[in-house]
Amino acid sequence: MGLINKLWGTLRRPHQKFALGLLLGVGFLGGVIFFLVFHFTMNATNSMDICISCHEMEGVYEEYKESKHYSSPSGVRATCSDCHVPNGKTFGDYIDKFLAKLTIGSKDIFHHMIGTYPTREAFEKDRWHLAQNVLKDMRARDSKECRHCHSFEAMDMEEQDKSAARKHKRVMESADKTCVDCHTGIAHKEPKEPESEKGKAEEKPAESSGAAK
Repeated sequence: MGLINKLWGTLRRPHQKFALGLLLGVGFLGGVIFFLVFHFTMNATNSMDICISCHEMEGVYEEYKESKHYSSPSGVRATCSDCHVPNGKTFGDYIDKFLAKLTIGSKDIFHHMIGTYPTREAFEKDRWHLAQNVLKDMRARDSKECRHCHSFEAMDMEEQDKSAARKHKRVMESADKTCVDCHTGIAHKEPKEPESEKGKAEEKPAESSGAAK
């Protein structure tokens, strides 16, 4: 009985060390639970079902299904997040992924909710500008998402078309270009440049491609 009373007294008026240990234990457990929920949410929002759940993506999804990124002889499929969400194993890559979901993802949801593109025609009208924003982000990361699957080191140049092999070797040596400078319209059709935008590139100095120097 005395032991029970002593235990009850400790719980009612915990010793300083016991209270600190309890606080640390609860904090640690809470941190683990938060990380697991956060990690699950990050992975869940990478799914293709989430990406194509908005009507704005219906057209681009149909285009994607006709591409080699969707169906290939090797059976390897690159999903939306493989190309449009920062990938990598470093802490910096993980932060980039979180920020991309926080900013780009939130912006996409916002425009979906306010009905910026109520029809496919409205989406197509602005599609070229949207594509330029995506390409700008990809260049800024030196096409890191492309390189997550395709690397110069793993390429068998002898099996490539002579022109492709020559260009790849030149880029490997000079690093003056990045993947999306040459490879566009792979998973989706390349939007037509509006007449109002033609000639603007020549009117201002060429911007850096974002390739690693």
